Amino acid sequence: MKIIVGEVGWPTDGDKNANAKSAKRFNQGMVKHAMSGNGTPARKGVIMDVYLFSLVDEDAKSIAPGTFERHWGIFEFDGRPKYELDLSGKGDDKTLVPVQDVKYLPKTWCVLDTSAFNQDDLADNVDYACSLSDCTALGFGSSCNHLTNVGNASYAFNMYYQMHDQKTWDCDFLGLGLITDKDPSDEFCEFPVMIDTGNSPRSQPPSSRVLAMVLVILVLPLL
Repeated sequence: MKIIVGEVGWPTDGDKNANAKSAKRFNQGMVKHAMSGNGTPARKGVIMDVYLFSLVDEDAKSIAPGTFERHWGIFEFDGRPKYELDLSGKGDDKTLVPVQDVKYLPKTWCVLDTSAFNQDDLADNVDYACSLSDCTALGFGSSCNHLTNVGNASYAFNMYYQMHDQKTWDCDFLGLGLITDKDPSDEFCEFPVMIDTGNSPRSQPPSSRVLAMVLVILVLPLL
């Protein structure tokens, strides 16, 4: 019986054990073993097809199994590689090729207006923003877990603002939000600017382009 490994990988955020360093180590080791043709302990020398999970992060995926579920991607949501990975299995530090000509929304961010007079509704607004966006990077041990209360609120507001295409009214939050052109990101925590989907090529839907990349890059037959 032919063996196919349907999905295997390591997340890069959303958990204290999820980071790019561990993901690179796991995936590189897996690719090296898969390409060696050694098979498994029970099926030595058996050729297997291995599918890396996954190509890109999925910011709308269910987090019922864990907040790391949205961070399995080898690439960021915009096609930037997260770490070096040699798909030949030789173990060399090879940089994956990023997606070219990505169009972004304007470089503006939504943050907490610290001068807002009444912040009694701040917690409710943060909960609302996170419920309709992706705040998994704020979880324990995650990349943005070190932020202050102001930073946490700003991150939540910005994710909602970005995932709703930067509409002005989506940075209101009962007067608590403020649109700024100053990037609030730090060394460890990125406040993203989302892709301008209105500028994406219409000749081929995104799902088709992703599928093509999966087939070309991430299918690792042992030949």
